Amino acid sequence: MNRERYYEYIAEKLEILSYRIITNGKLNLLHLNIHAETLYRDLLNILYDYNLEPSNIGKANAEAIDLIDENKKVVIQVSSSATKAKINSTLEKEKIKELSEKGYRLKFVFVANEAKNLRTKNYNNIHNIIFDLDADIWDKVTVLERINQLPIDKITLVYDLIQKEFGERPNTVKLSSNLAAIVNFLSKENLDDVPNKIQLNDYGIEEKIEFNELNDIKESTFDEYKIYYGILDRIYREFIREGSNKSVSVLRKITAFYEKEVLNRELTNVEKFFNVIVKVEEHVLKSDLMREIPEEEIDMCIRIIVVDAFVRCKIFKNPRGYTHVAT
Repeated sequence: MNRERYYEYIAEKLEILSYRIITNGKLNLLHLNIHAETLYRDLLNILYDYNLEPSNIGKANAEAIDLIDENKKVVIQVSSSATKAKINSTLEKEKIKELSEKGYRLKFVFVANEAKNLRTKNYNNIHNIIFDLDADIWDKVTVLERINQLPIDKITLVYDLIQKEFGERPNTVKLSSNLAAIVNFLSKENLDDVPNKIQLNDYGIEEKIEFNELNDIKESTFDEYKIYYGILDRIYREFIREGSNKSVSVLRKITAFYEKEVLNRELTNVEKFFNVIVKVEEHVLKSDLMREIPEEEIDMCIRIIVVDAFVRCKIFKNPRGYTHVAT
């Protein structure tokens, strides 16, 4: 699902940012704090429909606060120091008195360390500004919880923001994914024209399906996709003639995904089979090669590849005497 892929990307980048801020802080390098304030301004505007702006526009410095939404009467202090002293220091500022009289609510966003323990302490809110410990102390965990509950259109906006901010360079590892390359070649084939040159031992396949308790998906998955064995076999053989290891690496990668599923004793074999498909898809979607292929076609090609790996004895147990079933 796109939601899971987007969330994992967002969480990874915010986690890396927090660690970088902590490490740089120990070296007294504070430039990331400034960039983090801008990032979180845009992020919070999406998450909570705020219209936050820097509070120091046109001023040398705005005492006590970093961001302000004048319409929703919200002010936010963005900080990497998640301490009681930091909160008390802010609450005691004269600027807070002025904001309190105007009906503003004060929030803290801690962009590095978690702030869970700060919600259990007592503070000197001497100017009585609106400030609730549970609702107004945020950290990366709070923000990620909010992101995880967003509707897909909004989580897409967050994903786009984070991707633009972190601006990754093309990754040669991603660009050269052999699994993605096979999907790319397979997607260009005419799958309506299924060759009959390679005969399959259907009895052997059915025996392996039954042996592994996969009968529930025999018709919908195995019967549906095993017919493309010949097309994929031709692609693999072309790579072999060129001296390429693409086919070997692809099958071994699928085997590796399956081996991780085997360790989970609580899952049925049907669940394990579909988990392998999900893992292959997650791996493939990281490649730039997939940008021009509709996701429905990617999903279909991956199912063909995984069913083929089953037929080739690369995943799931084989009954006694069962070998590669092409005849």
